[in-house]
Amino acid sequence: MLLEWNEQIKAHLMWIWGGEDGFMKRKREGMLVATEKNLIFITKTNMSYRVHQVHSQRQLLRFKENKNIFLPVEGYGITELRNDMEKSNQNIVFPFSQISDMYFLEKRWGTELKIKTNIENKQKNFNFAIVKGWVKYPAKDPLQFHHVDWNPIITLYKMS
Repeated sequence: MLLEWNEQIKAHLMWIWGGEDGFMKRKREGMLVATEKNLIFITKTNMSYRVHQVHSQRQLLRFKENKNIFLPVEGYGITELRNDMEKSNQNIVFPFSQISDMYFLEKRWGTELKIKTNIENKQKNFNFAIVKGWVKYPAKDPLQFHHVDWNPIITLYKMS
């Protein structure tokens, strides 16, 4: 799936924990990028660790100050997104045209974005949440999640 050069990144979220629903399906850490026509989950990126850390800290600061977190990351455009998409087949593109439903659930531990897709004529469900804190041993796993109003992403999907 190739992006169009005139597409713009509308939101770029760091510290995303997500993946496909299902028994024995392991979730992954990544970034969620929204354009006018696609939602992209990036697990493998060319972004350096230092740059990723800087933008993660800025997102955390916006959370603490109750500011809008659904913003593009400066210095990361369509060219960088295309390069990241080609980096690994584990990066997933969800064209809005293939999403049958998108909604979020408020849970005790945080808020979860739910996506129902029709990929290759198969119904698949994916969940995404924004991590608040991590444990790094024995494997990197989330400890806490943020409570987020996912309506800006859902509105973008519904308007496409």
